[in-house]
Amino acid sequence: MNSMSLLFIGLMLVPYTAFIVWLLKQDKRKNTMGIVVLMVAILATLLVAIYIDAKYM
Repeated sequence: MNSMSLLFIGLMLVPYTAFIVWLLKQDKRKNTMGIVVLMVAILATLLVAIYIDAKYM
């Protein structure tokens, strides 16, 4: 993995974390199942992107 990939992941992690915290505060019914599904989907996408990037470098 090159430095630009790590920089991109780092720049995306901070807003993503802030967005998840904001979503949790907005959830009036405290039903976090949708948030958990969203986090798992984005994490899976991130892992696939890292794997693909490492495969072709």
